[in-house]
Amino acid sequence: MKVKIIFSVLIAALMLISITQIFPVPPHAGDVFPLYRSGYFSELDREFGIITDSFLGIKSMARPEYAWIFLEDVGVKHNIGITVYDYRGYRVPAPGEKTGSPDREVLKVMNSLTPKTNSEIRNGRYCSIMPLIARGDCRFCHAKWNRREVVGAIRFERDYDAMIYYSSERKIIFIILTVMLGGDRKSVV
Repeated sequence: MKVKIIFSVLIAALMLISITQIFPVPPHAGDVFPLYRSGYFSELDREFGIITDSFLGIKSMARPEYAWIFLEDVGVKHNIGITVYDYRGYRVPAPGEKTGSPDREVLKVMNSLTPKTNSEIRNGRYCSIMPLIARGDCRFCHAKWNRREVVGAIRFERDYDAMIYYSSERKIIFIILTVMLGGDRKSVV
């Protein structure tokens, strides 16, 4: 009997957690847990990937200055904060220039064993750091001083629509989980 009561309490707790995840409940209303990651954020990451590929293409096929002009234009038009970093974590406002001190967060992403995009919600904005992995044409310029695969990183910051995150996909998933957890209660007790 005690096992049934413990099991019922556990299912009730899981059901309560599932119900709270349907709605934006503080204090974690801005968090994006990887398990609950919406297709909306995947689309934002894909948008950032397209911008990065375009930047690299312009930088390697035309004058590097044009690539920074492209990033500035895209950032202004779509309200995206875009910052380029070199392989040592310094901000690069224009080709050949470095400002400030190394960014620890960027260095952490670039120096990991398997550099990959790191995304999170910070102050109501979706922030993503994408490491720039050297391609064949990148090594022509960057191999002189850098023997690593990562030649830099780009940080993107943009507003996101929290209502999209707390709609459709998320509600459907947690409504199904809630119904499953709250299913036939007679067989449990």
